Amino acid sequence: MKKTSRVALGGMMAALSIVVMMLTGVVPMAEFALPAIAGLFLVPIVVEIGWGAAWLTYGAVSILSILIAPNKECALYYILFLGCYPLIKSLLETRKNRVLEWVLKIVVFNILAGITVALAVWLFQFPGYEEIMQESGWILAAGWVMLNAVFIVYDIAMTRLISGYIQWFRPKYIWKIFK
Repeated sequence: MKKTSRVALGGMMAALSIVVMMLTGVVPMAEFALPAIAGLFLVPIVVEIGWGAAWLTYGAVSILSILIAPNKECALYYILFLGCYPLIKSLLETRKNRVLEWVLKIVVFNILAGITVALAVWLFQFPGYEEIMQESGWILAAGWVMLNAVFIVYDIAMTRLISGYIQWFRPKYIWKIFK
């Protein structure tokens, strides 16, 4: 792929991510879905250009999300997990041992989710988190288990989307457009 094509692809994916992040103030009840979709636009950059360019795009989208996205809570979700996870996933899936891969994915998820909740409660003081933290321990534990189950479904769905991109979409469209 030519250098100009790589720059164009990176710019288009960054623009699409920003457009999706701008929808966080318009689409109700999509605090997690929209940042997750914005993060998926990094996948073509990882596949076509490389890991370094994907991190640069992630950084640019993160900064722009904090500055211009209407919902700062969604921007935080993007920055701390949903934007960087597709990049981390590409690193973790280079392992030969699938059990170790899944253990690392779950550990990374729990660390990033814990940091996100801690920042949302104590630093940014987003509404609703303080009440959740005052609930009984078993409710919090059950919620955390459910969050891990949702993460596993998200990871499997992302793997299938990436496979579909590589096997179907890429050969039909990407190489024809960006030759």
